[in-house]
Amino acid sequence: MKSFLIGSLVFFSSVLHAQDAKSLLDDGLKKAQAGQVREALTSFDQSIALKDDYPVRQSRGMAYSLLRRYEDAVTDFTKAISFKPDAKKSMVSRGIARKKLADYRGALSDFSAALKVDSKLAEAYYNRALVYELLGETEKACSDYKAAFAQGMKPAELKVETCTNPLPTPPNRKPLLQLAGTATDAKYGTTKATPIKVGTSPAGEYENLTTYLDLLRDGQNKPVEYKKTGSLPYASSNAPNGKGTIDVVEINYRDTKNVAKKTTLYLTIFDFEAPKAPVGLKSVVPLTGK
Repeated sequence: MKSFLIGSLVFFSSVLHAQDAKSLLDDGLKKAQAGQVREALTSFDQSIALKDDYPVRQSRGMAYSLLRRYEDAVTDFTKAISFKPDAKKSMVSRGIARKKLADYRGALSDFSAALKVDSKLAEAYYNRALVYELLGETEKACSDYKAAFAQGMKPAELKVETCTNPLPTPPNRKPLLQLAGTATDAKYGTTKATPIKVGTSPAGEYENLTTYLDLLRDGQNKPVEYKKTGSLPYASSNAPNGKGTIDVVEINYRDTKNVAKKTTLYLTIFDFEAPKAPVGLKSVVPLTGK
């Protein structure tokens, strides 16, 4: 009788924990949908403490991605896939996060794995095509863009058209796969006279700009927080009528002593010159995925 009572208590306790975990997961999803992503993380953390499973790992991974904490996102998506080996959504999400971490081969592997689960998954074709294009594998990229468009992905239409009728490549269009170290000039990127020349990407006009910012790491090896605060005129022969712009971006980060810092960076897409990290910052160390 005593063992039966103990067993019953354990059973009911596990049921209550599962219910509490589900409530916390739902609470986190509501907060995330309302734009309260950091608050959502707290709910997801509490949910995992009670019950670690696929839905909460996938949800927390997406929250980490929204906060550009891509290393943490990869960890959660990997755990989600361990719970659900055919989780095509997690495979695509991990692939996107790996791309942000300059792990391009790992990203390709994830998108390909998702397509093995669902051969009609337009999102996987499109994202794999973007990586192939960055890596200069044009034929594979075009094949995937066509497959994505055939599955109804409208953004792939322009890419398919470009594959059919290639346009001349402007001098400022270069793939930005990783940063060329850290600058030694303290003025690099921190004045409008010395902007960081990120150029445009084969995968999209502003792809290099966001790639550059996502690859930056602070003194604690953490991603920087950034937001655009304005734009300035910039003369360039690569701009229409020679009139381009500089994007002004506010950066928040922590130095090697964990002291909060703030600075302003100036970046332009109208010229390209192997970008470096500004003094006080560095680049992500590319990961190796499978």
